[in-house]
Amino acid sequence: MTSFPSVKTAWKAKTTSGTGRPRSSQSAFTLVEVVIAVSVVAILTGLAVPAIDSVQRERLAREPVNRLILLAREVRGRAMTEQRPYQIMFDGEGFRASRFFNPYGGRDEARNLRQQIELMDQREELAEASQKRGIAMEASEEVDPAKAQVEDGLRYLEEYEINPGLQVSLKLWNETEWVSMSGSEYRRWIFQPSGMCEPMRFKVEASQSFFEVEFHPLTGDVKTERSWVE
Repeated sequence: MTSFPSVKTAWKAKTTSGTGRPRSSQSAFTLVEVVIAVSVVAILTGLAVPAIDSVQRERLAREPVNRLILLAREVRGRAMTEQRPYQIMFDGEGFRASRFFNPYGGRDEARNLRQQIELMDQREELAEASQKRGIAMEASEEVDPAKAQVEDGLRYLEEYEINPGLQVSLKLWNETEWVSMSGSEYRRWIFQPSGMCEPMRFKVEASQSFFEVEFHPLTGDVKTERSWVE
């Protein structure tokens, strides 16, 4: 007599794979599940991109402010230690810190100072090379101590270049309007040996963001701060 498989056996055969292992009812995603997952990822990406852009804009505008704060602290400390005035010079390219020598210097002051530092370095290299070969400096080449002290001050030059995408403006104590540091504009911020400096406000504007700080004349540190980032 021919025997037929029972209903239970037939059902089991349908629910097993060719290897004899049970088929998983969730072995693949349905089209609806894929569409939902892609939609969620797109929504999350759309929310994340503006947030990332906002952080990048904030960092871009904040960077020169942070650098100026650190530089102001450094030149103030140098002015008090050496009992000589120091300065931070501003123009359309950025700002530069050095000892204050020429009250009538202009935009070329930093470039001239840079050239003098290069000449001093070259002269020192030549003197060292001469000493190594046993050639002593002549009396006429001896450096006067007072001149050497001036040259030591000349060697200090810290420079920061502003990102072309940023707009920098200043307002010194005797100015009622913001002055944009563009074109031929040039300003200097003086730090006295007493540690005092001129009251000054510094503003950086970028696309959909700006930072503004006001420096305290007694401490050279930030007195107030305002910012906005979209």
